[in-house]
Amino acid sequence: MKMKVLPVLCWAIVWVWLLPSDSWAQVTRIDVDVVESPALGGERFGNVGQYERLRGIVYAEVDPSDPRHRDIVNLGKAPINDQGHVEYSTTVEIYRPIDMSRWNRVLYHTISNRGGAGAAEPALLEMGLALVRVGWQGDLLPTESNIVPFLPIAANNDGSPIVGPALEEFIFNDAKTVSTGSLTYPAASLDTGKARLTVRRNQSSPRLTPEGLTWKFTNAEEIQITRPDGFDGGAIYEFVYEAQDPIVMGLGFVAMRDVISFLRYEKRDDVGHDNPLVFEGLASAALSLGISQSGRVLRDFLYQGFNEDVSGRIVFDGVHPNIAGSRKTFTNYQFSQPGRWQKQHEDHVFPGDQFPFTYTTLTDSVTGRTDGLLERCVASNTCPKIIHSDGEAELWQARSSLLVTDSVGGHIELPDNVRVYLIAGTQHGGGRGVHGATPNRGICQNLSNPMALAEIRLALSVALHEWVVNGVEPPESRFPTVKNRGLVSAAKVEFPEIPNVEYSASYNPLHVHDHTSLPPKDGKAYTVLVGRVDADGNMVDGVRHPNLSAAIGTYTGWNLRREGFGEGGQCGGTGSFIPFASDQTEREMFGDSRLSLAERYPTHSEYVQAVSTAADRLASQRLLLPRDKQRIVEVARSSTV
Repeated sequence: MKMKVLPVLCWAIVWVWLLPSDSWAQVTRIDVDVVESPALGGERFGNVGQYERLRGIVYAEVDPSDPRHRDIVNLGKAPINDQGHVEYSTTVEIYRPIDMSRWNRVLYHTISNRGGAGAAEPALLEMGLALVRVGWQGDLLPTESNIVPFLPIAANNDGSPIVGPALEEFIFNDAKTVSTGSLTYPAASLDTGKARLTVRRNQSSPRLTPEGLTWKFTNAEEIQITRPDGFDGGAIYEFVYEAQDPIVMGLGFVAMRDVISFLRYEKRDDVGHDNPLVFEGLASAALSLGISQSGRVLRDFLYQGFNEDVSGRIVFDGVHPNIAGSRKTFTNYQFSQPGRWQKQHEDHVFPGDQFPFTYTTLTDSVTGRTDGLLERCVASNTCPKIIHSDGEAELWQARSSLLVTDSVGGHIELPDNVRVYLIAGTQHGGGRGVHGATPNRGICQNLSNPMALAEIRLALSVALHEWVVNGVEPPESRFPTVKNRGLVSAAKVEFPEIPNVEYSASYNPLHVHDHTSLPPKDGKAYTVLVGRVDADGNMVDGVRHPNLSAAIGTYTGWNLRREGFGEGGQCGGTGSFIPFASDQTEREMFGDSRLSLAERYPTHSEYVQAVSTAADRLASQRLLLPRDKQRIVEVARSSTV
């Protein structure tokens, strides 16, 4: 008997030794208090009731020798504690039901966009979710309300500052003659001979130092620019300088991973503070939503392997990147700038938009590399279920076609755990509704696009919850593809002739960038496609909002800058709204080929019926929640169309 027991014990010891180590916790202390109860004005959310808001700081540390951290830039040059670990902290905000017996045991993480705080849509609160935001963007200054991390600054081994080249871009969009530009990192020297400022009219123009362009340091973190004659408000000012004190920005990904992992899996921290999301057990699932910048962060989080925690467990079971396009972020770099957003006119040359673009592993014919966003989570068996949704603007401005094509525009298939949706007729982030606030032009040629996007995004978030928690398959992907002929080159879009509207086939191109030099050098181009349109100029494929199916104008994902502001360049993020004529007489007087409102909807009731029919169809496909369907129809009924 003894001879049999000993090997079993030995194997047990070996097995424990082989398990992922949890001998020390990533999160060492969580100081979170209830700061508002009830929160959200005391509103009650269905059977869940009222919510309360918690806020505080999470303290954590990272083992630089852990292989999961090997690619965090400058982690090895960050200060370490007596255990050889790198310490950081971050703000966390939590909304939980006051009556935690109403919690549905799902943790719903919304990635903070530029430090933004807040809750979620009422429909999600009514489901009983616990809502969490974790600070990740380390170059933001903390305030009483924002969500930020506190990340270490890297230094050389001898304690001296790390110094290296950095690039800033300024577009002022005004007619001033003297302007200031803030630097993300302090200049290592105030010697103007060690920096260079250029100006150019647009991305394809040469970088110039014309007479009249002068600049000076006002301090180590700001320059003053005297702008030259002959360049309008849309001119691009590019500043290359020697910066110092890089933040270990990749720890922002770690912060999200560690805090969510703690809230999912641990009952208390190292000093005995309870996990605020423990109630007769722990969370059963975790989801994450990222919108715009945050959607790009979420894609980067997956790509860089952070959906595996230090114990080898999955962090998020489901993720929803929204309006991210094919891009990632300029985060895990030396002298990184996570707030940059690569567009056709602005921020075009910054890192964060290079291969890989999609969730399928591909060999890139442009660079010869083989990669995909899910390579690391596949290797660690921690891939989540993924719903990726974009608006039409992401085709024109964020190269969203590269989600469903290879680098030369060929059709590809996506993995089984991925669904993709393109919300047609929307600008970046959508608008407030076609019967809401009056659109304006600003620095653009056309009126801004009011088509809403949020209702469809919300329905997709609910579908992701159902997929993860209940195993209910989400709606089939609804995205234009080469295979279904929904994607075409911008030059082949058959946009209608509309008075005083220019269609220039302008989109945000993509080249391989060599970032070893500043400014970076362009290499070979990728094939970027856009959506086909109907006779009105409205996109045909994807998910069409009821107000696009029953349109009162043309809604595009693109707009152009007007005279005085980089004329002809894309008006970043903004789409166009071009109203239909009121009747046939007006249409013919202006030479508009599109049918007028009266020709489409002879009576108001016929317009309302068209909206209602489209809304019913979308709701039946689980792409619109019943509450939003009813509201959209009611708004149409009270409109003047």
